Amino acid sequence: MFKYEQDSLIRITEKLKRVLSHRLKAVIAFGSKVRGDFNGESDFDVLVIVDGLTIDDEVKIIQIFSKEEDLTGIPYAPVIKSLGVFEKEREYNTGFFRSIMSEGVFLYDSISRGKESTCRV
Repeated sequence: MFKYEQDSLIRITEKLKRVLSHRLKAVIAFGSKVRGDFNGESDFDVLVIVDGLTIDDEVKIIQIFSKEEDLTGIPYAPVIKSLGVFEKEREYNTGFFRSIMSEGVFLYDSISRGKESTCRV
């Protein structure tokens, strides 16, 4: 991951924290850009987990990613999940959950530690 991508992810995470406040539970980068096996067509996969997720929240999240993409040219593919859905992923130990836990870079996490933490990439 390049420095300008790290800076962009930090900006996105800070905006998500401002917009969603305490309902933001995690922001996790994953996929080929994190693993390092990306190509010129690759986008940046980012999981956003929100407690009490609404359609309005989804629109705001997509707008944040879209504006950052316009600013930087970095293509983003946000994956937006409610906390309840993500907890089911964890309960059933789905392939998606295992993938996130093994390769994901946690940019923000208030789930696993039980308290808020912002991680630097």
